[in-house]
Amino acid sequence: MVFLRNRKIAVLIAVVVIILATLFGVGRSLSRLSRDIESMFYDGVYLESEGYTQPGIDSQISKHADATLGLATILTNYTELRDDAEFVLTLRRELLDAESIGDKSLAFWRMSSYVYSLTQAASNVNLTDRDLDAVSQYSSTINGAETFIRGAAYNQAVTLRWNEQSFFARIIGMFVPVREPESF
Repeated sequence: MVFLRNRKIAVLIAVVVIILATLFGVGRSLSRLSRDIESMFYDGVYLESEGYTQPGIDSQISKHADATLGLATILTNYTELRDDAEFVLTLRRELLDAESIGDKSLAFWRMSSYVYSLTQAASNVNLTDRDLDAVSQYSSTINGAETFIRGAAYNQAVTLRWNEQSFFARIIGMFVPVREPESF
């Protein structure tokens, strides 16, 4: 420890330790913020202007997926729709298996477009009255969930909360590996 007796070296080591500790602390804070923001995907976003917590996108994905299951199950009974309905069920399983918010987003929008195509194809098939009512109800649930998801406050919250970080924290964040929260 002879080198610590030299004042310049001791000051340099102290500065390096302070910088590393600061980077580590800011990195932890930014990671915690990212987790807090992403929890709004599941728990919902509190809207101060309206005084309530808007439900999380995840709950609407569940409603959409359940209605998709019902819709596709009914339509597999029709020969001309069976393959498309089974493909939609495969896409639904991919959505339910997706782990990250980004993966859920990709799987959801892909499934949603095929559900729309399947619903359009079903309108050209002679469905029983019972199945027609069920398809209508499932389509209504699917459309409602999708409309909610398109207008959900989560993506705005991600952008606003992440951008609220001070300039200093964002600069330090460039040197520390921090995963930004994912948008849906």
